[in-house]
Amino acid sequence: MIAVLPVALCLILALSSLLLRNSLKAQRMLASVGSFTVLGLSLFIFYQVWKSGPLLLAFGNWQPPFGITFRIDLLSAALLVVSSLIYFSGVLVSIGSLNLRVEVRGYYPLFHFLMLGILGSFSTGDLFNLYVWFEILLMSSFFLATLLKNKNAVQGGFKYAILSVISSFIFLGGVALIYSGTGTLNLDQLSKISSSVPASAFTVGLGLLSFAFMIKAGLFPFYFWLPASYPYVVTPMAAVFSGLLTKVGLYGLVRILAPHLPLLDSSLAFLIQALALISMLLGVLGAISQDNMKGILSFHIISQVGYIALALALGTGVGLAACIYYLLHHMVVKTNLFFVVSYIESREKRNQVSKIGGLLDRDPLLAILFAIPALSLAGIPPLSGFWAKVFALKALLASKEVLGVLFSLAVSLLTMMSMLKIWLGVFLKPSPHFHNNPKPARWLWFIVPLILLNLWTVTMGLYSNQVFEVAQKISRELRHEGHQP
Repeated sequence: MIAVLPVALCLILALSSLLLRNSLKAQRMLASVGSFTVLGLSLFIFYQVWKSGPLLLAFGNWQPPFGITFRIDLLSAALLVVSSLIYFSGVLVSIGSLNLRVEVRGYYPLFHFLMLGILGSFSTGDLFNLYVWFEILLMSSFFLATLLKNKNAVQGGFKYAILSVISSFIFLGGVALIYSGTGTLNLDQLSKISSSVPASAFTVGLGLLSFAFMIKAGLFPFYFWLPASYPYVVTPMAAVFSGLLTKVGLYGLVRILAPHLPLLDSSLAFLIQALALISMLLGVLGAISQDNMKGILSFHIISQVGYIALALALGTGVGLAACIYYLLHHMVVKTNLFFVVSYIESREKRNQVSKIGGLLDRDPLLAILFAIPALSLAGIPPLSGFWAKVFALKALLASKEVLGVLFSLAVSLLTMMSMLKIWLGVFLKPSPHFHNNPKPARWLWFIVPLILLNLWTVTMGLYSNQVFEVAQKISRELRHEGHQP
């Protein structure tokens, strides 16, 4: 029963916020307490899964493959924890930074529905209901993306919606083919299907699902909606989007490909590797060319998604473990950087690198809270980003992927350059303005989540071996390798 509680609570929060639409204070209180409770439940679920194995809930006592199921294994539990941490942090930053005009347009109910879709996606045990949760996520994220109602936000939101609808149709086609070839949509049963199963419908279905998930993850050439929409989303929600939306697509890829990629034709793995390498390079080059801080960070999502997909496409156990470690690192670091930008926007009333300066002298605490995730993203030791790249490079070297190693090193250097661009321009450069803007009135609402997320990044780096052991255990579970090293 506990497996459904985080999702059920998100639904209760969404409906309650609609009933409390005339009381913004009550909505804020409900969101902060509710999201904290979801985080607590997710931590307890992770503990239970780590201790006793996967949690299974069959609705109406209809057992798979006939009934709707929630199945939370170690991968799902880990993603529930990280997503809930971002949820709670996002609520706090939203309270600290948003103006009344945005909040009264249904921001909090939509936020809860978004998290309903995300947590449902990570919890569901079958493909069709994964599609249903994706659609809930799509609808709520579209309305959140266009909440500002300006031209750029609406145009970016429609690009995102159109591509998402296309991917949903492809997703449905893949689901239909897999069901016709196997007679089941249960994810656990599908993961155990061997190469002895008739290949045609099942293999084509996996290919279609992979295509749909690559679109949702923002891999080249399907990434254009990211820089077209994220810079124009209210910044706290852009942070949540950056940490979670593309990662749901990557989760789908991991879930369906991890057990089967070594058995499939190598052309699919080669295609994913090629798209990942192009994404890595184009994403970081796009970031360097931007002046808008949200634009820089949006292009970086494309680049980092490429890293994660590249490790997955190796089709090895160590590559999958590196992919999972990188995923858990990047979800938090990218969200954290967007939260810092939200703080800067609230203080400076602008987000262009060329129009801000002197923040190191005026706000040294903010400089530290930016430097930690920025250095982590660039891969500087001993932070989580350094180890994420080390584990990925080890997996690439083990597979003799020399081109992947060279790309990874080059992109890491370019990532450092883009982070230096923000550091030198926003923090070290003298302020172009004569006045000293005060801290935002509700600045403490920013500081708590920034400290929490920075602690996650530092802890993942300092305890990298222990976290990687968790990633390796997840890899073995997904590949059904028992407890072999």
